[in-house]
Amino acid sequence: MPSRKASHLRWTAITVRVLLALLAAVTAYEIGRAAVTGGENAFSDRGNQSLVCAPSPGLTSVAGNVTEDPAMLAAVKDIKAPPFHLFPLAKGVEVMEPLPELCRDDSSFGTQLLYQSSRFATTLVLLAALLLLERLIRAARREGGFDEAVVRRLRLLGVFLAAGTLVSSLYTTIAETGLARSMVAGALRRPWELALVNWAFPWAYLVAGVGLVVMAKVVRVGASMREELEGTV
Repeated sequence: MPSRKASHLRWTAITVRVLLALLAAVTAYEIGRAAVTGGENAFSDRGNQSLVCAPSPGLTSVAGNVTEDPAMLAAVKDIKAPPFHLFPLAKGVEVMEPLPELCRDDSSFGTQLLYQSSRFATTLVLLAALLLLERLIRAARREGGFDEAVVRRLRLLGVFLAAGTLVSSLYTTIAETGLARSMVAGALRRPWELALVNWAFPWAYLVAGVGLVVMAKVVRVGASMREELEGTV
């Protein structure tokens, strides 16, 4: 008869495997759809387009904006509801609100690779983290919760989750800044400022990763106490 603790770990392992399978299936579908159709929005109501989108820079971040062009400023004053973006855009670029975003139908391999990789960067890190978690649970069921191998895997999971999501989120904002730069006709001033403003810092994943590292230290202390107790007995 399996122990109650082993039974709990078995159901925990099953839950993690189901989540891993679901996330892997959804991610594979989205990547495959992007590869086959040439872009994320190929089946949208806008028609067969391979849209790439990026957060829009601020008005004064683009050279040649309405505050620097008297002719454009005079034209805007005659409009009751002027457009949100009042700076020159590259050919084929449209403004999508309410975010707002700059979007362009661009099916070139390089642009799509940059855009799609930025979309899936954090998701792939989470997939790898779930795989590490599944291996951790398997080791805990096999070796026991206070084994040194479990401690190492727990520490690895925490470091990977914190560092991986930090790097992936930074890559995403750099890629989006590069795409935004390619969609404006004027020079983009202070691109680093745009990157910082739009950086979705992964606080939750960072805290979770640090918490796992701390838990690894706690479990390691428990493992040492267990070894001392077994040596005494």
